Amino acid sequence: MMQTAEQILESVRALPVSEKEKFFDLAEEEKQKILSERKMKKADSTSERTKFQLAMKWLAENRQNFIGQWVCLDGDRLVAHGADAIKIYKEAREKGIEVPFVEHIVEEKEAYGGGIEACPQL
Repeated sequence: MMQTAEQILESVRALPVSEKEKFFDLAEEEKQKILSERKMKKADSTSERTKFQLAMKWLAENRQNFIGQWVCLDGDRLVAHGADAIKIYKEAREKGIEVPFVEHIVEEKEAYGGGIEACPQL
């Protein structure tokens, strides 16, 4: 059965002062580990978001040069490109990219402006 924090605190209160000091030192170390892990997760999340934004910018600037191909990006760095998505993905993994960003580049279609003003009979 797992103890609650309150139950553990009651046990700590019953310890001699020297053991309480050891406990608090260990508890502080554990707290620092948790805070460090949280900080790393947050940094990873920010890093991934930044990489995605860089990839989107790269696509907007370079898509015309890769129409009909698959591209793999690591941020704004072109890792691989070609006709075979699986080959591109595997190549990226071999280069150490854990989660490759792979995109198929297709010709952009013009957006339809539509609306009532587009109907000549009205």
